[in-house]
Amino acid sequence: MWRCRQLDGSLDALIERKAKALATEIVLRTSNSMKLGDQENSMERTKKAIEERTAAIKHEMPKMLWN
Repeated sequence: MWRCRQLDGSLDALIERKAKALATEIVLRTSNSMKLGDQENSMERTKKAIEERTAAIKHEMPKMLWN
């Protein structure tokens, strides 16, 4: 049983890392576009957007998470 929990924890950590990386890429791309249009968000808002997008990606588990 312990070994199963250990693997689950590793899988959860992997999903978290991949989701956060994907979310960061998406949010920063959007942020850069907004910056070019003089609508730049604050660093705090960008961090919050990454957190929110990470949670959404983890919930949705899109195939692109594993690419």
